[in-house]
Amino acid sequence: MAREKERLKEEEEAKLKEVEEEEEEDDQPLERRREQRGQYSGSKSEEMEKRISEWVANLSLGEEEEVAMYIPKDEQEAAMKEWEAEGDVLKRQAMEDEKRMEWKLRMMREQKKRVDAVSEAVKDLEEVQRLTLRLTPQVDLQQKVEIIAQSVERLARVQEQQYEFS
Repeated sequence: MAREKERLKEEEEAKLKEVEEEEEEDDQPLERRREQRGQYSGSKSEEMEKRISEWVANLSLGEEEEVAMYIPKDEQEAAMKEWEAEGDVLKRQAMEDEKRMEWKLRMMREQKKRVDAVSEAVKDLEEVQRLTLRLTPQVDLQQKVEIIAQSVERLARVQEQQYEFS
């Protein structure tokens, strides 16, 4: 019985020591513990700058790939042949940059055109809904017919715009 009490007492003391050591570790700053483990390398700002530059590079690569998807392959191949024919490296790079910027501008204009068409279609659909709400309380048959005709006209215009951009 005495041996068991001593063993339990020793286990409790060991647990207390472990808890105290953990508390001491919590008191140390995180950076100091990283340095002790060998995980800390350089300053935080350098690491952040590196990550940011990687993200920016990946974003610009994504933009280039997106532009390439919208440009026909034959046009891309013709531009590449033109670039390869140029002997001067600086001129070649300038030509590549100019052509890629031109393609990017074209893509942005097409996207703007699509957004404008969608916003115009939304406006027309809102107008149709407004006319439909006006139609409900109307008693006069002639006014109802005029409102329906306006709604059909707007819906036809919206459908025509959708076919243009599909």
